[in-house]
Amino acid sequence: MTERTTHRIARIAQNIPLVCLLGYVGFQWRNLLFVVFLILFIYSFTKNIVNVMVDSHKMPKRAFVLLTFFDIWVGLVKLSQIILLDISFSRGLLNGIQRLGGKICPTTEVTIHNINKEIEVYVYKPKTVSNKGCLVYIHGGGWMFLSARGFNSTVSYMSHYLEMVIVSVEYRLAPENPFPAGLTDCYSAVQWVHDNCEMLEVETDKIFVGGDSAGGNLSAALSMLYRDRQGAPLDTETPDEKSKTRPALAGQILLYPVLQGFSRFHGSMVKNSSYFPPPSLGPGCQSAYVCGTERFSKLFGNPSRMKNKVPKFWTSVVDKKTDNEGEISLIKEVKKLAPHGNGSTADEIMGNSYIFPLHAEDVSNLPPAYVLVATADTLRDEGEWYARYLEQNGSTVVFSEVPHVHGFMMNYNKNALARNELIKIKEFMKDNSPGGQSDSNSD
Repeated sequence: MTERTTHRIARIAQNIPLVCLLGYVGFQWRNLLFVVFLILFIYSFTKNIVNVMVDSHKMPKRAFVLLTFFDIWVGLVKLSQIILLDISFSRGLLNGIQRLGGKICPTTEVTIHNINKEIEVYVYKPKTVSNKGCLVYIHGGGWMFLSARGFNSTVSYMSHYLEMVIVSVEYRLAPENPFPAGLTDCYSAVQWVHDNCEMLEVETDKIFVGGDSAGGNLSAALSMLYRDRQGAPLDTETPDEKSKTRPALAGQILLYPVLQGFSRFHGSMVKNSSYFPPPSLGPGCQSAYVCGTERFSKLFGNPSRMKNKVPKFWTSVVDKKTDNEGEISLIKEVKKLAPHGNGSTADEIMGNSYIFPLHAEDVSNLPPAYVLVATADTLRDEGEWYARYLEQNGSTVVFSEVPHVHGFMMNYNKNALARNELIKIKEFMKDNSPGGQSDSNSD
């Protein structure tokens, strides 16, 4: 039995708990699970309507629908972990809902190799191509949930509106496959695009990487890894002659990315704590991604446990920010509370820029970045910090803030705000492609 067949059987098996549980709820509507679900729905629905109606961010009124969905999902994740002792139920539910949307671009499924592993990528080719580049897209989901197959509709419409080829990566998920599995899968996908540019009908100097949420994290980390290895394959220690001729990545598209694990007590984490993702969700997902367990869940987001490891971005970007909203800077308190210690596992994690790109000491020579944040998002500030950090170190950056919630970049055919962002991203890609400036000026 091939690994690909095994993966397909595993996907079917993942949906069995969902079918059984839904059947049980349908036939035994008085059971406790249904009551819990109903309470969760009513609470979430009411809370999010109030949030949006009295909201100061001027979000679309329909934003409460997306927020309610996320709230119920978080509740079901916790329930599935308690009842089923794993996350297969919530994965199956999310993947099933994702596939409800249609698609507008032809899709080809391709199996590629990452050292000794096989992974799948999905190639989207729109009918109209105005940009001969390629976007390697990395889906979000806290490194643990969702799938490239589930993003079929979203990426299909994205390819249509950007008018370019997109390769979506089915990277391995945590906690079964912790860091660096997902990152190396995405790196191998970029390698595959480089090696197959002629077949894809794209140009080697117009390859972009991008993703949303945890996919934004992987995209930023991938940009650093590609810079550091100069495009060399992962199974070689030094760049080979072939990789030396490969151009740098053309750009990185970061949609409301997860970029730091230093503090969950800063501005947007507190100000937007009633929105998604809840600050309490981050440490568990980050720990699962890093080591496959919740061993470090108490470490992430807690400055007092940083082992004297204060990231450079905090002193160079955050601490210099004018405190015009009465927000108290944590830097002095961190220095007082942080226990002393060098070379610990905690230090190694917090100092690893491939895990937390915003913790990097060196952010020079990175590809141009388009950084998008949502106003009503707990991750809003770290996106702005990263954009500012990159600018301080000489990178070309376009920063965009949209009055919406985390995860709004989907359903493009009905979402005007998301479509407008795609138009801006399309222009960004055109401007940062070889010959793009002159092409745009001549139109």
